[in-house]
Amino acid sequence: MSNTPKGTENDYNSPGFWSDKTESWHDFMPGVRRRILVNNSGATAALYKLNGGAEVPLHSHPQAQYGVCLEGSGVFTVDQKAWKMKKGDSYYIPPSVTHGLKIEPNADTTLVEFFTPIRRDFIKDTLAADGP
Repeated sequence: MSNTPKGTENDYNSPGFWSDKTESWHDFMPGVRRRILVNNSGATAALYKLNGGAEVPLHSHPQAQYGVCLEGSGVFTVDQKAWKMKKGDSYYIPPSVTHGLKIEPNADTTLVEFFTPIRRDFIKDTLAADGP
């Protein structure tokens, strides 16, 4: 295991580059792995890999959430409305709106998500930049 520091709020005023490495991935919940791509005072970016059949239960948070489905499919529930998501679709969830996601069986899914402002609750899984 690397000695890469964890629990780092990345500096908003400094450029940074992050390599994809084993220690940057975390089991977020059963069937869901997450890599924090960058996390600074302006925003948080995260990459999710969800196994077919995985479920993110209904929840809400004070940050706005933006995302794109890179592969796979599932059903989003947002503010009590269901929406079928597939590869190439993008979405926006306003702050404090209840939402959840059920991935279709046999449809491993990859999502990139952005949150504004920062998700401070993700700092524990945030690595320091590898460079410059």
